[in-house]
Amino acid sequence: MVKLKHGAHECVLTSPEIIADGICNICFKDKPIELACDLCNFDLCRACSKLPLKVSHDFHPEHPLEFCQGKKDGNESYKLCSGCGDLFSDQSLYYKCKECEIFLDLGCAILNNIKTSWYAEEKLHYSHAHLLRRCKPGADARGSCLMCELPLTPSAISYGCSQCYLFVHERCLDLPREIQHPVHQEHPLTRLDFTHTCGGGKVCDACGLYIEGAPLSCLKCSFYLHLRCADSLLRGLMHKSHHHKLFYLANNAKLRFKNGCRVCMRDDDGSYGDHLYHCVECGWRSHFKCLKLPESVVKKSCHIHPLVCKIFLPDNDDDSLEYCGVCETMVHAGHHAYCCEECGFLSHIECILHEEMPSLLYLKDLYSHGEKLTRPAVDHDDECETKELENKLLVIDITHNHVLRSGDVTASQIGCWICYRYIHGRLWECEKCDFNAHDNCVKLSQQSRYRFHLNHPLTLLPSYPAGVINMRCDTCKEKISSFNLFCRICNFIICTVCAISVKMRLGELQRGQKFIRYEQGKLCLRGGHDLVQVMVSSSYMVACTICEDRLCNGNIVSCPDCEEIYHSRCLELCRRYRTLENHPLHYNHILYLTRRETGSKCTACKLDIDLSKYVFFCSTCSLSFHFKCIQAVGISTRMKTHKHCLYNFGSDDSSSRPCTICNKPCGASFYGCNICNICAHVECIGYPTYVKNQRHQHIVNLKKICATKICYLCGLDTKFPDHKYQYTCDYCKDAFHTNCILMSMVESEAATEEEQISDLSNMLKDMDESDEEDGESS
Repeated sequence: MVKLKHGAHECVLTSPEIIADGICNICFKDKPIELACDLCNFDLCRACSKLPLKVSHDFHPEHPLEFCQGKKDGNESYKLCSGCGDLFSDQSLYYKCKECEIFLDLGCAILNNIKTSWYAEEKLHYSHAHLLRRCKPGADARGSCLMCELPLTPSAISYGCSQCYLFVHERCLDLPREIQHPVHQEHPLTRLDFTHTCGGGKVCDACGLYIEGAPLSCLKCSFYLHLRCADSLLRGLMHKSHHHKLFYLANNAKLRFKNGCRVCMRDDDGSYGDHLYHCVECGWRSHFKCLKLPESVVKKSCHIHPLVCKIFLPDNDDDSLEYCGVCETMVHAGHHAYCCEECGFLSHIECILHEEMPSLLYLKDLYSHGEKLTRPAVDHDDECETKELENKLLVIDITHNHVLRSGDVTASQIGCWICYRYIHGRLWECEKCDFNAHDNCVKLSQQSRYRFHLNHPLTLLPSYPAGVINMRCDTCKEKISSFNLFCRICNFIICTVCAISVKMRLGELQRGQKFIRYEQGKLCLRGGHDLVQVMVSSSYMVACTICEDRLCNGNIVSCPDCEEIYHSRCLELCRRYRTLENHPLHYNHILYLTRRETGSKCTACKLDIDLSKYVFFCSTCSLSFHFKCIQAVGISTRMKTHKHCLYNFGSDDSSSRPCTICNKPCGASFYGCNICNICAHVECIGYPTYVKNQRHQHIVNLKKICATKICYLCGLDTKFPDHKYQYTCDYCKDAFHTNCILMSMVESEAATEEEQISDLSNMLKDMDESDEEDGESS
C-alpha cells in the first residue's frame, strides 16, 4: 500500500485496495483514483497526485512558488494569476510565492515555463470603492460590467476587484460621464461615483431594481437609471390606452400593482405573469396582457417572415448576447420579443409596433466614446453659480452634494453631522439643507494621509461602501452606518468619531499650532473639556478667546472640542472671578462672566462684542462689558469739573471715540465717565488728583513739587522746566512724572497675573473708602 503526504490535503493519502473511477478533488474529472483519504472522502487521480510542491518560472526567478491549499487569505476573496491574468477563487488550489505575493493557478503552474508575467496594472476608478487590477474574469465569470452593464465573458480583458469580484471592461473605463436623455430633459444625467452609492445603494426609477454599478443620475431631482434602462427608454411603446411612452418591465409585478392595473383595474394575483408596461413620467401601469398586443405580425419593412410575440429564452445557458434586428441593441433574456420561427430573427416589441420606420436614437448618439458631450449653452446665472461653487467647500453625501458656507452658531445646541458632537466654534452649513459640520470635520473631505494611517490617503464616505455588509470600524469595532474615513487600497476604515479622537490624541490641531502636553485638572470654560497646552507660530494670527489679545509663544492652552484658545493667566483669572461684586464700572449689581450673542455692545467702550467672546454681564440691567475693559479700568478721583468718577479705557480703534471737549479722536487711551457717556483726552480734562492704572499698583496723588525726586518709571529728575506737579504714592513714597504715569496704555507693558488680581482687589477697596468719604462729607 502506497502512502503519501500531499500538499492538497492535510491527511496522509493511501492507494485504494480496489482501483475504481472517481471524481478527483483537484481537476474534478472522472478518472481512476490513484490516492485517497477514505475518512475525508478526498480522491486524487494519477496526474494530480504528481503535482510538484514547488515550481519555478523565468518571469519570477528570485523565489519558487509553493503549492497551497484553498483557504481564506486576507481580505481578498479572489487571486490574480500572474501567468494568464485570470481571477480565481482563494478556495481553489494554487501556487504562491510567499515572499512576493505572486500567484499562479494550477493550469499555468504546470506549464513548462512562463517567461513574461501578466501586465496587472492597478488603478482607482470612480465606479467602485476598491482598487482595480487589470485581469480577466476567468472560469467563474458572472454578472456584468459596472459601466456598460453587458454580460462578462471569461476572457474579457477588464479591471476587476479581487474583494468583490466586480469588473469594468478595459474599453469602458473612459466612457463619458454625462448624457442628455429625452426622458429627463430638465438636467443632464451624470454617472455617479462610488461615494454616492454608499450604504444601501440606489434603485432604478425605471425598473425598480438595485443598481450595482455606476447609475445615471440627476441628483437635483433624485432620479436614477440603469444604463440598460436608459437604453430601453429610447424606444418606448406608444399605445392607445395612454398618452405617454410606456416602458417594458419583466419583474416585481406583484409589488407594482398595489393600486391596480389602469386597464383592468385589478390587482395582480399572479395569473397575469411577471410582466407589465410602466410610464416613467406619471407612474401609469398596466399588465402586459391587458394591452392586447398582436400575437403575430407581418412587417415587410423589418423582416420578410411572420413574427410571433413570445418570451425570449436563449438556446443555451451561457449568457450569450442576442441583438434586435431593427435597432441592433441587446434583447434581454426573459423579455417579450417578436421572433421569427423560420430564421431566428429577433426584435423588440417597440421596434416592430412602431407605426413608421423608427428614426433610431442610440445611447452612442447621446454620448460617443472619446467625444465631448454637446451641452446646451450655459446662461450667465449658471456660469456665475459655477464660479461661486469653486470658492466653497463641498462634502459629498448620499442624497446630494453639500455646498457649504461659513456660518455662526446661533442656537445653543447644534450637532455636527459628521462627528455627532456639538458645535461650539466656527461651523459650516449647507446652502440647501440642515447639514452642519465643524471646521475640522469639513476638512476631512479633502483626501489626505493621516498619522494614524500614513501608507495611503483616506477618503471621507457618507456610509459604508456599497455591497459590503457589517463593515466595522478598525478602531472601536462598532458597525459603520454613517460618515467614515476609508482607504480604497487596503480596506482600512475608521468612523469619524474615532478619527477626531485619534487626531486630538496625536496633537493634530489647527494649522500653526503644535501639541505639547495635556493639562491635568484644567477644563475649558464652555464645555468643561480637557485642555491641552500648545505652541502657536508667530506666522498665524490667533487671538485669545477671553482677552482678544494676540497669542504668542508662552503658556497657551487650547480646547480641541470647543475650538477655543486662551492665555493661561486669562483662564485662571476667569475661574477666580466668574462673578464680580461692587466693580467700579457697575457697582450696583453682580457681573457674571458669560458669552453674549452677536449685536451686543460694551457699555464701557461702546464697541461691538464679537461672537463667541467672553464678557461680564449684568442680568438685571442687560449690560455687557468687555473682559479687557473690566481688567484695564483704573480709578480717578472726583474732579471739580465733573461730579462722577472718570476711568482710564483702552481701545483697539484709535479713531472710534471723539473727545467731548476738543472733538478730536481720543486715541487708543482715554478717560471717560461710565454714567454720563463722556470721554476726553488727559490734556483736555487736566491732570486728575488721584490716578489708578497699570503703571503703578497703588493709587497715586497729584502734589506740588517741593523737593527734587527721581521718577520711579523713567529714572529722571521730576523737576523739569514748566513742571510744577508730580504724582506721589503714599504707600511706596515713590514719585512720578505726570506724563509717565498717564502714558498711553498701548505703550505700557501688560500686567502680570498677580498684579491684575491685586489691582482688582485694590480698586474695590479704594472704591469703598471713596464712598465712605462721600457719605461723611454729605
